[in-house]
Amino acid sequence: MRSLPLFAAALIFAAGGLFAAGVAHAQVVSKTAMAGAYSVSLKVLPAESFMGPHAAMAHDAGAAPVTLNGPEHPNHHMVVFVKKDGKPVENATVGIVYRELSPHMGKWITLPVARMHVAGKSLATTHYGNNLKIGPGSYEARVTVNGTSTATFHFMLSH
Repeated sequence: MRSLPLFAAALIFAAGGLFAAGVAHAQVVSKTAMAGAYSVSLKVLPAESFMGPHAAMAHDAGAAPVTLNGPEHPNHHMVVFVKKDGKPVENATVGIVYRELSPHMGKWITLPVARMHVAGKSLATTHYGNNLKIGPGSYEARVTVNGTSTATFHFMLSH
């Protein structure tokens, strides 16, 4: 009878690990495509902070960051990392539009693009995008770099 509580504990631990892995998988998208001579990596992550002593991001230029406590109540951080010849591009002009494909076909939405880097790190971590509120579904995003090169991405969010 002693093995039953240990077995139950092991099942609870394993189920918790599977749940945590499922949540992490559902919240993170990472895809890379070419836009002309630029390598563009799209990431959709949990929303990140731009303000306060523990801010994850430092805003450099472009659109104002959508803050975690702002009226939009963002739940994700959609960003792109742009590289040319393997090196980060720190001064690109980046446009990001996205739309829901399912469960309902949506209109194209323009993401206000801020240039940012990881707080406390160098400009080598420069990336472009913003926090946003986005629900479960299938999406298409188009990223334009310097007005001429476009990469298209398809991704799903489960929650």
